[in-house]
Amino acid sequence: MKMRNFILMALMMLVASGSALAQKTEKVPVSLNGIWQMCFYRSNSPTVAGELKTSNSLKILSDDGRFTNMVMMPHGAIIIGEGRYEMTSENSYTEIVERNLHLPQLNGKKNLMHFEMMDEGIMVVKYFLKEDINGNKIDSWCYETWKKVEMSDEYPENIIR
Repeated sequence: MKMRNFILMALMMLVASGSALAQKTEKVPVSLNGIWQMCFYRSNSPTVAGELKTSNSLKILSDDGRFTNMVMMPHGAIIIGEGRYEMTSENSYTEIVERNLHLPQLNGKKNLMHFEMMDEGIMVVKYFLKEDINGNKIDSWCYETWKKVEMSDEYPENIIR
């Protein structure tokens, strides 16, 4: 009888710990690791956002905490920004900018990036720019739309290499 009670108690503890583990798993923050492609909306109408199109800009968020922003050019790819990043909350991360060609006023600074995950691997990011490279006041929010690059199930026929 003691052995049966012991086994029942052990099973109850396993079920309880498994349930607690499942609840913890549900609250794990979203992983931003991967390759993201910048997108924009194109429309024939000024009143409709239109269709989401991909651009030639990529953001790589590595699992080692590094980020790289790059642009595909006709003569080859160039890196336009790089540094480290760290998750700040469930819906924000901070880029510690080492070098940025597009926004050089961010060099050596921390840039808080707020994000919202949408359907189909879309992430909308916003960040605040206080000033331009010359110290002129901007005080505006910048919005970017990124789509996570996923591996295709098959090799595309029309790929350009």
